[in-house]
Amino acid sequence: MGEAAVKTYIGGLAALALALAASWSYGHGAALEPRFVLGMLVFGGLLSLLSMYRIRISEQCEISALDIGLAASVVVLGPFWAAFSVIPCAVSVGGKNWLRTTYEASRNTVQIYLAGMVFSAASGPLLTREPGSMAPGSTAPIVYATLAAGAMLLVVNYVVDGGLAKIKYRQGFGKTWKEIIEPYLLSDALNVLTAALGVFALLQYGTVAALVVVAGSIGSQALVYSSREQVKENDELRVRVGSLEEALATSNMTFGAMMIQELGRKDGYTHRHAAATAVYAADLAREMKLDDTRAEQLRMAGLLHNIGLFGLPEELLRATGKLNSVAQNQLAEHPARGEKALAAIPEFEEMASWVRWHHERPDGRGYPDKLRGAWIPLEAKILAVAQAYAAMVLDQPHRPGIGFAQAREKLSAGIDTEFDGVVVRALMRILDTESEGYRMADDYRFVFPTPKDRERTRPAVPEPGFGTEEARARDLPG
Repeated sequence: MGEAAVKTYIGGLAALALALAASWSYGHGAALEPRFVLGMLVFGGLLSLLSMYRIRISEQCEISALDIGLAASVVVLGPFWAAFSVIPCAVSVGGKNWLRTTYEASRNTVQIYLAGMVFSAASGPLLTREPGSMAPGSTAPIVYATLAAGAMLLVVNYVVDGGLAKIKYRQGFGKTWKEIIEPYLLSDALNVLTAALGVFALLQYGTVAALVVVAGSIGSQALVYSSREQVKENDELRVRVGSLEEALATSNMTFGAMMIQELGRKDGYTHRHAAATAVYAADLAREMKLDDTRAEQLRMAGLLHNIGLFGLPEELLRATGKLNSVAQNQLAEHPARGEKALAAIPEFEEMASWVRWHHERPDGRGYPDKLRGAWIPLEAKILAVAQAYAAMVLDQPHRPGIGFAQAREKLSAGIDTEFDGVVVRALMRILDTESEGYRMADDYRFVFPTPKDRERTRPAVPEPGFGTEEARARDLPG
């Protein structure tokens, strides 16, 4: 049924082409002169070449000058001889498929005769004019008529192809417009304009000038479309690279979280302290008017700030007595070790420095670099306060956490010596408006994110706290 409908459609198109040819021959006759026969042969070869050799810009886009050739054949030869000149083109496109050849020949013939009718309203075929016979002011009507004839060629082409798509594939006009017409609309319009400019150049300056105009226009189109396709490919590449970078950052974050969780299994503390530090650091960032991107970076930095502990002896992490100087020095290396681990990942390179300096103090007595207040980045100051407060209120393996009031006093006592005063006051504003569970890092927001399914599960073991000056030397992971 579908094939029969297609054959009927093509048969009707062929009948229309023959009717147009007969009516034109009856009304206008045909100039049987050698120059028209020669012109038909020249355009026949040219149109065949244009149909076979297209400028491919991409898999989905190619530039063809066939419309320019069709318009030029109508203007120069008139529709009778132009219709004969498209026969080799139709045979070339259709090959051994007689139905396709018939369709191409019929469609082109209908296009040519209807375009010829439009052009004949202003002028006869240019080949009938003798050199130098152009009257002053007669160029403009011919150029406008060429534009109109070219537009008619396009409209007929769109209508005929759209009709075939509707019959053969039951495709609606909207889809036909999007897939068949819209991608080539600009190129087709430029071809019509090129044909008009070529006729203008032919009438004013001769054949060579017309060829230069047409060739230049086609070349320009190829460059424009090539540039557009390159920009499109670059945009798609950037999207893919962005997706890969995001996936890489996520996988790196997941891997880092797994390492912190493994540390937590050893000492019952590190993973929970990391979760609390992440929450307090992100909330401090927002309280201090940092943007959301920075807040999320600080959340990640808070979660991973003790990643430098990974690889240290388990007995050192689980020690409950007083540490000797060697053990204290080993623990004191964890900020630098953490920086080294994070700096190896491009997405974490900036936060690596915050991790390195999260134990620095405004009075210069911190470690590992003994930076003073003005030299410590704000993000590192935020991490310092967040991790210190989390360590104070959470239970550690060797001692219980302290209450909110006592933790507040310790933070206040350390302003501008141990902690940055602006950050401490920002944390106090947050804590004053939050619940007891938030103050003690003991509600749903403080559950360590499970790398396996990214769901939060509430920890069963209490979090570590933050002790005296001597205890802090042992509690460096804070």
